[in-house]
This record gives sequence, structure tokens and C-alpha cells, in this order.
Amino acid sequence: MRTTTALALLLAFLCHLSSGVSQEHTVDIFAWPVSAVKSQSLARISYNSTAATIKSYTPLSVADNDDVVRVGFYHPSGSWSGIATSASNLAPGRDKKLQLHLNSDGEVYHLGFKTLEYGTSSKTSNKKDDLSVEVMKIKPGPTPHLNKPVVLNPDGTVGDKEPEKTFLQKYWWAIAGFLVLQLVMNGAKQE
Repeated sequence: MRTTTALALLLAFLCHLSSGVSQEHTVDIFAWPVSAVKSQSLARISYNSTAATIKSYTPLSVADNDDVVRVGFYHPSGSWSGIATSASNLAPGRDKKLQLHLNSDGEVYHLGFKTLEYGTSSKTSNKKDDLSVEVMKIKPGPTPHLNKPVVLNPDGTVGDKEPEKTFLQKYWWAIAGFLVLQLVMNGAKQE
């Protein structure tokens, strides 16, 4: 009886550990100049919930640097998700950073793109040529404070507000200073 209980606990522990291990995913990133007919593969990225690795990277060659390029990926459902940027941002020698925005399931739901200034480099270890990748987890939004007790005054009204002060209660010190100044000035004139 003890061995089956111990075995069941060990099995439950191992199942719990396996669920905590991040699952490895792969996403293909495409670049699609507006003037082009079809997209071309830009990068293949392997990622989990904490880190990403660039498996392959093919720099984009665009004839016109004034062209707009769409950078994105296809969802499993077939829909496209991405951003648009200038072709000059994808020029060789310019440091680029792809930001993979992950949902709560650890899957990419959005792609961000950043360029770094010439001569500066990204401080990430997952860099291939001039492309780096950053994984960004979804951040929880603000939550309301529920079940906060309501404080009632003895007369049954809500709040701890002080009553509004009158003009004299607020500015008595300024009026007193003005009167003292007038008395001192009048005393100085009479001498």
C-alpha cells in the first residue's frame, strides 16, 4: 500500500515538473516588399517562453530602399500578423531586433521590429549576423480592487472627506501678514 502511494506521488511530481518545462516552438518570419508579388523567408526562429534562437536568417535584398516592407508571420489559422517598415531599416550592416510577443499560452500573437543606431549593437546573446531576437511575455493589465469595504459616516453618508474650508480659514495667514505689513509701513511714515 505504501509503495503504490509513494509511486503515485512520484508520478504526480514528475507530471508537475514536465508541465513546468517550456515547450519549444518554431515560427517562420517573412519579409514582403509592397512592390513584390510574394513574400520571402527572412528568418526561422525557435523559441520558448523565456528565450529565442535564430535557426536561419536570410538578409532581405530590396532594389529600392524607399520601398515599404511588411515583416510578419502566418498564424496556424492562416491569417497574417506583422508590421510595416522602411526597406532601409532592413539594409545590411544595420542592427535589427525582432520582438516576439507571446500570449499566456506561450505562442506568438504579435511581432515587433526595432532597428538600432549604426555602430551600436544589441546586448543579446541570441544574435545572428545583424539580427537579434527578444521574447516578450504578455503583461497583466491593471485589476480593480474588489471587495474593498465601504466606510460610512455616522449619518450614513459615504466617505471620509473633510468639510470645505471658507476663504478666511484658508487664507488667514496671508491677510494677517498684509495687515502687519500695513501697520509697519504706516508707523514708518509717521516718524
